[in-house]
Amino acid sequence: MDTTNTLEHFYRPVEDEVSRVRQAVGELWAEAITLVDGSADAVPRAGGKLLRPALCLLSAGAIGAEDVGAFVGLATAFELLHVAALTHDDVVDKANLRRGSASLNALWDDRTAVLSGDYLVARSIELLTQMGSCEVVASTFQAVRRMTEGELRSLHTPYDRFSQEDCLRLAEDKTASYFAITCAAPTYMTGETYRDALYEYGLALGIAFQLADDILDIAQPSDALGKPSCGDIVQGKRTVPLLFMREALDLTERKRLDALSGTPLDEADRAWVGQALAASGARERTESLARDYARAACDALAALPDSPHKDSMAGLTEFVLTRGS
Repeated sequence: MDTTNTLEHFYRPVEDEVSRVRQAVGELWAEAITLVDGSADAVPRAGGKLLRPALCLLSAGAIGAEDVGAFVGLATAFELLHVAALTHDDVVDKANLRRGSASLNALWDDRTAVLSGDYLVARSIELLTQMGSCEVVASTFQAVRRMTEGELRSLHTPYDRFSQEDCLRLAEDKTASYFAITCAAPTYMTGETYRDALYEYGLALGIAFQLADDILDIAQPSDALGKPSCGDIVQGKRTVPLLFMREALDLTERKRLDALSGTPLDEADRAWVGQALAASGARERTESLARDYARAACDALAALPDSPHKDSMAGLTEFVLTRGS
């Protein structure tokens, strides 16, 4: 097994700090669950890649912070906001699975799931205020605002009025803006040096991540994703690979694709979509675009001094393109 393109490999310069974040997030997640059930034993633990907090910690190391451990609280706050956003997304999307387990709205109800997400937001704010920087709090929630604005803006825009630029703007708003502040945030504690470079790195990496994620939603089976595949099609979402597919399909095929929105997909539907993704050239075009953004992310790192942390951040640009989930 190739261990040079794994998160464990890239997280190595901050592995102790990432472990501390994982523990802190797990404890705060359990607190939220216990408020509802009195016990967190029967509810899935918070997990995931911890990519955003790892990027925060790697960025701190890359700009020469003497004690990367001092940024664990900041990194934990970013992961809590991410988990809260996923919890709210599951309610909006009526999703029943998250990371292979029942989502909170499926286990309980929408109201309880939303309130649990709100609790995590509140705890993240507490952690952010402990950083002693009003700028980091303001910048973080400006990114959260952009996430919400992007989703609201896209809700009722017809497919035939949604362009590639619109799709990329949505990817920047709902994903990349949060990557960007996660990477740039340590500079609010250490000074402005390298802030622009880290922000540009996070922005480009976030768009590459979202483009790859949009491909995985169509191409990967549900058991690999930990949630039903083709969810973007069912939810009627606007993504780059779906836009490229619609451009390449003939009228009959385009009508078939559009008819899948809002309906449960069977295996025949999923197989057809997967074949259309490849045959239309949409996958290849999207992967090429994602690679362009990954290269832009690497280019942004050129301004930073050489370090193991910088090397890991460069390596993660390849990981986001080749991951399986």
